[in-house]
Order: sequence, then structure tokens, then C-alpha cells
Amino acid sequence: MPQVTRSLRQTRRHFTRRRVTASAFAACILGMVGCAGSGTGGSMAMTRGPWSSPLGGIRGDGGGALLDPSDTTADSQVTVTDWTEGGSRAQQIVTPHFTIRTSIGNQELRRFIPIFLERALRQYANAICRLPAPNKRLETFIFGSRDGWAQFTRKRLGSDAGIYLGLGRGGYTTKSTAVLYDIGPNDTLTIVAHEGWHQYSQSVFREELPVWLEEGIATYMEGFRVDEQRAPNFAAWRNFERFGELREAVRSENLIPLQDLLERSPQQFLGDGKDRLLVYYAQVWAFTHFLVDGLEGRHRSQLAELLQDAVRGSISASLLAAADDSDARDALQRGLARGGIRALPGPLVASAYFGRDLDELARDYEDFVRRLCVRGSGDSIWRGQMPASVRGTSAR
Repeated sequence: MPQVTRSLRQTRRHFTRRRVTASAFAACILGMVGCAGSGTGGSMAMTRGPWSSPLGGIRGDGGGALLDPSDTTADSQVTVTDWTEGGSRAQQIVTPHFTIRTSIGNQELRRFIPIFLERALRQYANAICRLPAPNKRLETFIFGSRDGWAQFTRKRLGSDAGIYLGLGRGGYTTKSTAVLYDIGPNDTLTIVAHEGWHQYSQSVFREELPVWLEEGIATYMEGFRVDEQRAPNFAAWRNFERFGELREAVRSENLIPLQDLLERSPQQFLGDGKDRLLVYYAQVWAFTHFLVDGLEGRHRSQLAELLQDAVRGSISASLLAAADDSDARDALQRGLARGGIRALPGPLVASAYFGRDLDELARDYEDFVRRLCVRGSGDSIWRGQMPASVRGTSAR
């Protein structure tokens, strides 16, 4: 159960404010385009770059065995057969944890993706804390063109396809299945890593995460580099798109206050313009790093507890047990009944699990962001390392 130093009675006022609901969408933007998503039980991705967000209440099955982060045997356990979709010749690639159906023409990228996904999965299950592997193979469709992707989406989703087809460059994840298309090697791999987290969380977590954390971790999982042996190595800090957007927001004094970051949905930020949505994604990326590494790792164990509660399906129970009176419990139960964790105010979950006054947490987070964006930090980002400017931050 989370230690609550801030009374849940104090957070009750947030129930009357604008909330993220279970029918909300989210966006993660990388390149030069904008994106949006919505639906029931699904997520979307698109590039400035990609964007996405899983939806719905209790979904996963709790997963299975733990994954050894150093075990690379899955890299070579690949079976390739022919697959035909829409008259196009393609391939079905089966690995220990994924079934990949793809018609992309770039043969090097096609060979690389199975190894990339298996290593990404080990990153998901070990980067923050030890989490279980999925109990079933995750399905990933990667088409060679947008036309093939759109045709498949119409066939698969029927009358629900319209919102997805409105995406610029990107794809979506629904019921732990990702449906993407080739948007160039680097952007395709980045969106595969981002959407792979949504596939993983939808498959394993019995209870969903709040939007700000689901999207924050998805962006946290995007960073990678290719080593001399042409193998992917994941490094959460190596994310130039998110870092660049964050640094520009600091320079222009355009940071989103933490209260808004936790409380508003991605589509609400999109309503303020695509640039504001880019800042949102950069800031949830930075907030995840803050929770993992900031204040000398003060919040990492609490973040791990939140993720493990999601696997067990016990976030709601923990919040209810921590409620300080019957009115607070009643308010929580009404919110949960409306749509699970996504129907609760984001600040409530943050305050409960991280045991902080929100104003104090906001001050420490902003200090972390400004230290992160000082001159010279870009060199560390290039190397995939935590910049020295935030390494020495300590709790107040």
C-alpha cells in the first residue's frame, strides 16, 4: 500500500475538475507531423512522430515468468514463413514473444525488427523494476505503405476505423496488437519501441496506469542506439526528440505546470496546438526520468510499487485503503466506477504513491528539468547517459 503523506481529502477537489477518462486518447509525437488517437481499449501513434495510449479498465492477465535482461537467446529463435495480405506477398516472423506480420520492403529493417522487439521487451521488463513477461505472443503488423495499413485498418476495425485513418504518419495499438507502417528506419523503430510498451502493458497489467505515466514510460522506452555488431541497445536517456523539445520549452519559458501535466489529457493539449502536445510528451518523458533518477533515486521504489500494483491489479485497492475517511473512499469509488484509474484525477495517484505535497513535487520536478537542460547536457544525451547536471540533485 502506498504511504500517503498528503491527505486524500485534500485531493478530492480534483474530481470536479477536467479529468482524463477511460475513453480518452493520447499522443506521442516525434518528427515533423502531429498525431491523435482515440477509441475503446486501444491506442494510437503518429509522428511529428508516433503517438498512442492504451485505454480501458482492467485488461491484462498479470504476465508470467520474469525476463533475464542479459539473456539474448531469443534473438536467434526466429521462424519466418510467407504471409499474404491484400494480395501482397509478405512475411510472418515468429519469435518467442512476438508474431510479426510485415510487408515492408527494406530487407535490413525487416531482419532487424524481430531482434529489436525482443530486446525492447527485456527493456520494458527490467528498465525500472523486474516485471513479468507476457503469457502470450504479442501481435505486431508493420505494413510497407500507408495504403496497405489503411486497407487493413478498414477491414479490421470497420466503422471504428475512421478516427485511426485520420492519423498523419503513425499507427495504433489495440488489445495488445500494434498496427503500424514503414515511416523510415529510425522513426519506424522508435514507434515500434513506443507502441511495444503499450502492447506490453495492455497484455500484462491487470489495471491500467494513469495516462501521464503510461505515456511517460512509453517515451522513456524509445531511446536506443545500434552497436558495432548492428544490434540494438536500449538507453532511456538517448532521446534527442524529447530532449530537444524540452530544452526549447525551457528556453522559451513554455513549460507546462506539473498540475496540468498530470490532470489534462493529450487531446486537450492537442486542442492547444501540436507544439503544445510535443511539449507534453517531452515533459512526461522528463517526469519519468525524474521519478527514476531524480532526487538521488528517492522515488524509484515508489514507482516500482505502482507498476507492480498495476500487474497485480491492486492500484484501486491501495488508493481506497489509503483514503482517510468515508467521503474520500466514496469519491474514489465513484470515480473508479466511471472508468477505472483513468477516471481519477492524475494528481491523486501521484500524491498517493509518491507521498508528496504536489506543490513540493512540482518544485523539485521543475528544478530537475531546468538542470537537465543546461548547456552541455546534449553530449550526455548523445551517449545515452544521465547528464551530470541532474546527477547530484538531492531531496529538499
